[in-house]
Amino acid sequence: MSAIRPLLILAAAVAAAAPASCVAGPKPDVEKGKATFGVMCSVCHSTVPTGGPTVAPNLLGVVGRKAGSQPDYTQYTPALKASGITWSVKTLNKFLIAPWETVPGTAMPMLIPDDKTRADVVAYLATLKKP
Repeated sequence: MSAIRPLLILAAAVAAAAPASCVAGPKPDVEKGKATFGVMCSVCHSTVPTGGPTVAPNLLGVVGRKAGSQPDYTQYTPALKASGITWSVKTLNKFLIAPWETVPGTAMPMLIPDDKTRADVVAYLATLKKP
């Protein structure tokens, strides 16, 4: 235990000295997220009440919804339906880093590895409320 203590003290000091921007992550830009979504995600996902692509579930009102529960989409993988995830900013962020690592067996082929771009897209998704 004595060998671990200095490492814990060092880790605490580094964390305390880190600027707030490093801890909080990049400030999301909803408009950039909307534009990115339009290029990367809208080919498969819709965000309007009716219409749009049906290749993947509609993401209108996705934040707060249980994964695999969009009523008018029936092609969810068993893995996503059984994941137990409720979509939030945190869970969407984690999922979009590497979907198949977060939910092995998911059919989601797209990932957004860039922190800022992903934060922008997730911020945009968080604005999409069902009427």
